[in-house]
Amino acid sequence: MVDNISPNSQFHPYQPMNDTPAAERPMKGKLERFRQYARAKPGVVLGGLAALSIGAGLWWRRVFTVSGTSSPP
Repeated sequence: MVDNISPNSQFHPYQPMNDTPAAERPMKGKLERFRQYARAKPGVVLGGLAALSIGAGLWWRRVFTVSGTSSPP
């Protein structure tokens, strides 16, 4: 069969000869990827957690504050 698709096309299914097929690549879990990222860049992770906690506190205050008193659900 002749391949009539242009190899310069964005959607050409080309895979280099020395590349490992996706089905045979070792799978890494999302948790392991996060752990590796956290080890490499701990400041970014801690900054993100700090921003998340500040945002959650502001959201909690806005949603559950009625006339100056906090009333959780």
